[in-house]
Amino acid sequence: MRVKLQDEINRPTSLRAKLARRLLAGARDENGAAAVFFAISLILLAPLSLGLFDIYLASTQRNNLQDALDAASLFAARSTGTTSAAVDAVGDAALTANLVLPAGSTLVASNFSLVGDKVVGYAEVSPPALAPGLFTHGNVKANSEVVRSLDKLEIALVLDNTGSMQGAKLTTLKDAAASLVDKLVVAAQRSTQTDPLKIALVPFSTTVRVQTTTSLAAYNTTTHTGAGIPAWIDPMGSSHWSGTTNNDIFEVTPGSSAKTDRFAMMKAIGSSWSGCVEQRAQPYDIKEDAASSGTPASMFIPYFWPDEPDSNHYNNYMNDGGSGLTTLQKERRTGKYAGSQTRTGAFTLDGSGYGAYTLGPNAGCTLQPVIPLTTSSASIKTGIAAMTAVGETNIPLGMVWGWHAISPIGPLADGSPYNTPHVRKIIILMTDGENTMNNPSRSGEVNGSFYGGLGYIWQNMLGTTSSNGNTRADAIDARLALLCTAVKGKDITVYTVRVEVRSGTSTLLQNCASTPDKFYDVQDVSDLSAAFDAIAGSIDNLRLAK
Repeated sequence: MRVKLQDEINRPTSLRAKLARRLLAGARDENGAAAVFFAISLILLAPLSLGLFDIYLASTQRNNLQDALDAASLFAARSTGTTSAAVDAVGDAALTANLVLPAGSTLVASNFSLVGDKVVGYAEVSPPALAPGLFTHGNVKANSEVVRSLDKLEIALVLDNTGSMQGAKLTTLKDAAASLVDKLVVAAQRSTQTDPLKIALVPFSTTVRVQTTTSLAAYNTTTHTGAGIPAWIDPMGSSHWSGTTNNDIFEVTPGSSAKTDRFAMMKAIGSSWSGCVEQRAQPYDIKEDAASSGTPASMFIPYFWPDEPDSNHYNNYMNDGGSGLTTLQKERRTGKYAGSQTRTGAFTLDGSGYGAYTLGPNAGCTLQPVIPLTTSSASIKTGIAAMTAVGETNIPLGMVWGWHAISPIGPLADGSPYNTPHVRKIIILMTDGENTMNNPSRSGEVNGSFYGGLGYIWQNMLGTTSSNGNTRADAIDARLALLCTAVKGKDITVYTVRVEVRSGTSTLLQNCASTPDKFYDVQDVSDLSAAFDAIAGSIDNLRLAK
């Protein structure tokens, strides 16, 4: 910022000359009455006019001095100085560079000091005066306070990677998100704190990939442990059982009460686990509570898209077998996973809008893995650059993992304890769609939905088994609304970005944001970078206090 004084401040000499010429002209007027009146006017009005203009000049210079001091105080606060002497040196240099003084003015004092988390600035200027002998004329003074950022930031980037993001949307998102990270890093470099910035990345679609691909060669099928499987994963799918009622996608035999180990079946057919998970059972789907084996609903079930029936279905990668069984019973039958996977290759759902799928239990689990909180902006940018687009939209699943990423509670538990002084937790949620759980179009489909983080619709993970797509979407929306309220209740700041959504309303995401100004409705994806830039500026909390 460069302070520019008004032109009239630079012209006191010319104004004095004009006044002098007018006074001499009046004095030469030989008309007696005119001379008398002129003399009286000169005595009464000239000092008053000069004094008023003097006051005007001082007021104008005070405004410009305040602007220059505010800028210098802000610059000093953004420095890395840790003592009053250090910030004073920076502030003085910035004030000198920004303040342009008119002829006759002098900067007589300036000082910048650290007072707690504030930089306090003071400056004093002696301005020129037109009527110094007629009016008492004091120096122009200004004060400024800038709250210095002492915050540490824990930020979760929750980014939509659904099939509808294919093409220009995903490319633009990658550029905008990487630029956001860069701006946050630059802002963090002004902090005097150790590790002032940590970022987590949570790509989401119908599922979330919480771990990189994990070989199951060392998995113990008796103890259901090993191979680096987290303790908060339940391979038995226990939360799908209510007493002896089995809503699991697998059954050993029709009506059997035996549970099925998903990892054992993957291992048997020579498959690894790609690291995706289903959404937790209600009410834990919208909670941060740590998983406990004694509470099955609190555990996380590994994603496993079962082999679907041989006739006219999507993910058909094993031979069904099981003569005499119904179509659904053939799908749920665990015995067919005894040998190697029968078929490989790719498939699509109802058109390419969902993205490309690979046959097998990990179909649809091609997202970039979640990156827990890290100080490495390079690793976050690498993850962003490698994002792919596949699947339906399940915003609550992405949002809750954004919460897990910055929470001090499991499963990740990487966040600082709540209410830690000078720690701010932030979630930035971006989506281009509305929550969906669609009906398949192929005839003979027995499941009523595609498989995903919510399993199949008939499993009732959503609290409804309705065949109506709007009813399903409303149910997911209701969970998101409750989740956003819970997150904000932990004093987590939420930004939401809605990109090129032409249907429905923005009310859900507006209400999810912490305040109305933290919701961005981006109607053209080319404006996404501008929205992310605005968010970066909002997060940088250095501000003028006075």
